[in-house]
Amino acid sequence: MKSNKKKSKNKSLLILLVAIAAVYLVFSFYFMSHFFFGTKINAIDAAGKSVSDVENAFRDEASGYVLTITGRDNKTGALNASDIALSLVFDDEIDEFLDDQNPFAWPKSLFKTTTLSTNSIAEFDTAALENAVDKLDFFNGERLPQNASISDYTDGGYSVLPEDQGSKLDKNKVYEVVENAVGSLLETIDLDSNDCYIKPEITSDDAELNEKVNNLNKYVTTKVTYTFGDETETLDGATIKDWLTIEGTSVSLNRADVKEYVDGLARRHDTFGKNRTFKTTAGKTVSVNGGNYGWWTDRPSTTDALVEAISSGKQGEMTPVYFSTAAKYGENDIGDTYVECDLDNQHVYVYVSGNLVVETDCVSGKAVEGRYTPDGTYAITYKERDATLVGENYESAVSYWMPFNGNIGLHDATWRNKFGGDIYLSNGSHGCINLPKSKAKEIYDCVSKGEPVVVYGGVVRATPKAPELTEEQKQQLLLQQLLEQMAAGNIPAAATQQPATDGAAAEAAPAPAVQ
Repeated sequence: MKSNKKKSKNKSLLILLVAIAAVYLVFSFYFMSHFFFGTKINAIDAAGKSVSDVENAFRDEASGYVLTITGRDNKTGALNASDIALSLVFDDEIDEFLDDQNPFAWPKSLFKTTTLSTNSIAEFDTAALENAVDKLDFFNGERLPQNASISDYTDGGYSVLPEDQGSKLDKNKVYEVVENAVGSLLETIDLDSNDCYIKPEITSDDAELNEKVNNLNKYVTTKVTYTFGDETETLDGATIKDWLTIEGTSVSLNRADVKEYVDGLARRHDTFGKNRTFKTTAGKTVSVNGGNYGWWTDRPSTTDALVEAISSGKQGEMTPVYFSTAAKYGENDIGDTYVECDLDNQHVYVYVSGNLVVETDCVSGKAVEGRYTPDGTYAITYKERDATLVGENYESAVSYWMPFNGNIGLHDATWRNKFGGDIYLSNGSHGCINLPKSKAKEIYDCVSKGEPVVVYGGVVRATPKAPELTEEQKQQLLLQQLLEQMAAGNIPAAATQQPATDGAAAEAAPAPAVQ
């Protein structure tokens, strides 16, 4: 019983195998003359078709063939078979595709798709095709490509402006692409994806262009501020951009432009030697001209520092380099700590933080050329104890020496016993401000190097006094005046009697009549 069942099972399996083999062989013989499942030739479905079936499918396709063309700016166009006198020539290419197919490997085609492409099975009139292409809208309103470039300066600096691809076509390339598409009976082509457009020469990823932008931004990202009291001046890329020179990818800073900027700062804010309006202790407002006090910019050094700052892209505060500084910025750069020398009244006042701390009479330079004390606003150059002042014909030892204008300064003068008044007119110094020793010490102890010294007033040349007349000259002058008046009828002749010059003469004079 069991044996019969086993034999029956084996028989069923054998029948199944024979059936499968039969199916396999049938399809193998079939695919000797037909294409596998999942086969496409160009856009034609060739699965299960013979060569003649495929050729007929191509002919059916060609009879209503239309090639749709797309391009930039949303433009489209189309070519019809009739426009180009389209016909088909197969040249055994499809037969060769079938010959290359292994019919016994057909089961693999159940699990994959095979796509084949013919080189060209279409013939057309080339001149007609090119004429039809020329009439397409793609060539109307073409835009030339624009290279990537550097933007104008903005607050953020420079950037790379992307290229504009434009819409200018390479006509010969278009002919080539369209001819290949028609030759393979393709239904659509895109001119852009087939590189038919003329490309810009420089794109946004160009290394040299990006290097140039980076080099420009290294300079124009600079933002420095100079503070002058209540005023500020800020220099940034909006100005610096005009100082740059580009050669290739190199960017250089024009030093002459930086110097001109620094010169402008100095002209606007330097006060060295300027004329000042000064309110005196006496309450008068005087004009004080010249001197060596005030802000004086070291222009070359300030230019060097600014060039370095711009080259490194500095951001922040900067201060000019100065030859000379003042107490503060602004019109009143003297501040409230200074020495006031009133030469009209031969008096010196010393202020500290607005408070009068020392005052004294003085003797200034003699009122003759080469010795008078020049007006002006100065700064104390230094202080020295126990100095010896040497001139052309003098040598004076002083205990407290405070020069402010070359060899002119404040010092004690122990050889004098009087100060103030008009001594300076005839017995002044050689230009210095002579002080009592005790006052010179007080001043020495409370002033410092660089402190302002305001000098004003005084007589540069003393007016010569009229010579003294002898008694005889005086009497002669009086007699002449009386005679002139008598001739004019202003006084009686009796009044012309010459006065006596001494007691004896007076006694000899006649007595006046008694009325």
